[in-house]
Amino acid sequence: MLTFLILSLLVLLHELGHFLAARKFGVKVLEFGFGLPPKLVRLGRRGGTEYTLNWLPLGGFVRLFGEDNDMGGKSRWVRFAILVAGVSANLLVGIAMFALVYSVVGVPTLGDSRVVVSQVVEGSPADLAGITEGDVVVTLAGEEVVSSSSFVETVGAKKGEMLTMYVTPLLPDGTVGENSRQVSLIPRTDPPEGEGAIGVGVVEVPSITYDKKPWYLAPFYGVVEGVKEAYLWGVEIMRGMVQLFGGLLRGTLPAEMSGPVGVWQAGEKIQDQSGILGSIRFGAILSLNLAVFNLLPIPGLDGGRILFLLFEGVFGKKRVSKYEGLVNGAGIIFLIALLIFITFKDIAKL
Repeated sequence: MLTFLILSLLVLLHELGHFLAARKFGVKVLEFGFGLPPKLVRLGRRGGTEYTLNWLPLGGFVRLFGEDNDMGGKSRWVRFAILVAGVSANLLVGIAMFALVYSVVGVPTLGDSRVVVSQVVEGSPADLAGITEGDVVVTLAGEEVVSSSSFVETVGAKKGEMLTMYVTPLLPDGTVGENSRQVSLIPRTDPPEGEGAIGVGVVEVPSITYDKKPWYLAPFYGVVEGVKEAYLWGVEIMRGMVQLFGGLLRGTLPAEMSGPVGVWQAGEKIQDQSGILGSIRFGAILSLNLAVFNLLPIPGLDGGRILFLLFEGVFGKKRVSKYEGLVNGAGIIFLIALLIFITFKDIAKL
């Protein structure tokens, strides 16, 4: 439920960015809707804007005067500012949410690497013993595990023998859970090709500790870390978007691609593991996803509309406006179809 509320708030804040920019530049806002149509009730009218509450409780929308006719004839630069205002709102909200988290928990510092289970083969000894992706291997055969190579060597030396290890979950913020558990299994002497003796893949992940600052310095350090984290996630999200649409051109989707159902599942899992601060950090990542996605030059998105502004400068406003509505409509249909497809893909994973 909290994930749904966070996502709705992020979409609403995106639309609020458009709303405030439009008001700033004198573009009349006909309607500011909480939720998506159909309309449930009219909340009132102020400053020429009708405020409505709608049936679908996801985010909101802004309806501008002359939106389909160049926003009342404003210049390209004004329209550009209004279009990027939503993305800017999501970017600032993402930074603010990261800053809040790091103001509370402290500045993250990377330490020694830990061996983390990255993959578990279904039906393998590790799977049957209860090892899951994200488990940190603390000890193996009574010895501390210091590297992935030492893990592989120890497992290989214990084929056919009872092997005991202690594992503990890796939390979404990079720290290690407090509750370790003992796992016992027997590595296979002749495993299927590519699976390994116990059926796991492991990677080395740096440990993270947090340096908590005095209360009067915490907000400053939080903002600095928030900007850094937003930049790193922005680059990573952009890379993921390129892979997504590159895959679509080849007729495939990345296996890790998730829609609303997958996002809800991930958010609930993070809330259970890391509490409210984990959910806020997850919300920051979602906000940056919204910012990057809306900047993509796809018709129907803010980035697609910005692309048409560039076309206006080259081909002229009258020529471009003939096709903009049609192309944007086709883009919206494509995005809805993609969302439905990904949602069914999420449901199939349940």
